[in-house]
Amino acid sequence: MLNKYSDENKKIAMGFLSYISDLKDLDNLEQELNLYSEDDNRQLYLWKSNIEDYSGIVALSFSDRTVFVEYISLNPSYRSQSNIYKIFDDIQQKFPDRVILGNFNLSNQIKQWRQSKEKLEKEMKESN
Repeated sequence: MLNKYSDENKKIAMGFLSYISDLKDLDNLEQELNLYSEDDNRQLYLWKSNIEDYSGIVALSFSDRTVFVEYISLNPSYRSQSNIYKIFDDIQQKFPDRVILGNFNLSNQIKQWRQSKEKLEKEMKESN
């Protein structure tokens, strides 16, 4: 489940962002939070895997028809393909009219996620 970042979750967000090598420096981390707070076309979302505590953070940017996944930073114990796919599902559910795109590192995972969804939908149609 995606929850929009707010200043009350700043310490939690900073913890997840510190897993990203470019954001280990406190000044860079503060600049990143400010960038997402000031730009309406960029948003940070804290992600919960279930009903548990937050498990990661997702940075998104938007255009008219797309939502672009800038990066995903997860607690090490939640770093798995299935959790990445759950995040993509949550993004698609939250922004159903937009196409999900991703950075160079995520684009292949998004492609695999789409293929797995198409395969599952095809199997469900055939079983009916």
